[in-house]
Amino acid sequence: MPTSLHPEDPASRSRIGRMSAAQLGLVVLFVSMTVLFGASIIGYLFTRAANPVWRTPEMPRLPLGLLASTAILVLLSAFMHRAVRAARENRSEGLIRELQLAFVSAATFLVCQSSNWRTMIPALHGADPYARYAFTFYWLTTLHAAHVVGGFVPLGIVLGRARKSQYSSSRYEGVKLCKQYWDYLGVVWLVLLGTLYFGT
Repeated sequence: MPTSLHPEDPASRSRIGRMSAAQLGLVVLFVSMTVLFGASIIGYLFTRAANPVWRTPEMPRLPLGLLASTAILVLLSAFMHRAVRAARENRSEGLIRELQLAFVSAATFLVCQSSNWRTMIPALHGADPYARYAFTFYWLTTLHAAHVVGGFVPLGIVLGRARKSQYSSSRYEGVKLCKQYWDYLGVVWLVLLGTLYFGT
């Protein structure tokens, strides 16, 4: 996530074409993350195709808690969109409130994921190659969770600056970039979830 999350003066911002340097940095980050997630998904699909027996009847199904995790990410994205709208409308208290709700939602998502991981522990005890069912589940969901943890940094920075009233209707790029990061993680999660259900 780009570190330029402060409310810059639009006139002094470094730009490439019509894109700010911070926005370009975020695009580059998204490209690198897409390559990482894409390679992981391809690896999962190849592993799945090479193992006709993927999950034995004794192994747990994918946790229903994954749906709760999805709902939490949808809420988080909604809070971030409302935060951007609050910044555009110069509603400082609303901006802080929505960012706080987004922060709590991200933490709740990780708690929900930890419950999902515990549910899948019995599948790790299967004999090879069946344990790959659990291993790939942990790999994809943990990879995503690591990026969620990383998202606390920009979210915390933006929240801290919002509390200092450093954003306004003309200076809120940091809030917008933070929203884009969480939107991206939401989309990636939907792709990962679809891949897991399709593969299982």
